[in-house]
Amino acid sequence: MPWSILREKPTKTTAILQPVDQGVIESMKRRYRKQLLSKLLFEGNDNEEEEAACFIVQFWKALTLKDCVCMINEAWASVPEHTLKRSWRKLASCLENVDQSNDSGSVTVTELNGLLKQIPGCVNCKEETLVRG
Repeated sequence: MPWSILREKPTKTTAILQPVDQGVIESMKRRYRKQLLSKLLFEGNDNEEEEAACFIVQFWKALTLKDCVCMINEAWASVPEHTLKRSWRKLASCLENVDQSNDSGSVTVTELNGLLKQIPGCVNCKEETLVRG
């Protein structure tokens, strides 16, 4: 029977590791939100303003966990490789030359707000509301 070596994580690494995933998570969350809003817009495109509130409630009731997991999977698959590499730059010295600029294909809060304003009843939504959520 081969011996296994168990090593503990070095102490005080949480402060180093936690920021590593923040950019990746933020990128994935924005891509997921864009897909969710696009799905809502696509399915409710023919609704009048009066019917919009009822449609939105029906949309949320009909949305299944499977739908959400599929959208999360698509959002994760669309996170660019350079975003992943850039997030590990702090820990891996071999990734020092990774481009530090923003994602060229990133989903911006302005873009999400534009999609949201296309939904009847959400015309007055502000970007600050999206940033807090």
